[in-house]
Amino acid sequence: MKNQSLKSSKFRIGKRTFFFDVNVASNDSKYLRVTESRFVEEGKDHIRNSVVLFPEDVQSFQENLKEMVGHLN
Repeated sequence: MKNQSLKSSKFRIGKRTFFFDVNVASNDSKYLRVTESRFVEEGKDHIRNSVVLFPEDVQSFQENLKEMVGHLN
């Protein structure tokens, strides 16, 4: 069975588009895939990079992201 998408969102920053997708794997476990798609140059394919986060990793990721964002101010 192919992975099922439960929820998706996207937003753009300049030439980059970010996708947030919550999916269900064939073993019924949920995961979050964060994908960046960026435009390189005319006539070329977009470059995509993804990070997959499982439920047990989300809290640690969120805490570290919040800490790092705090250093931007």
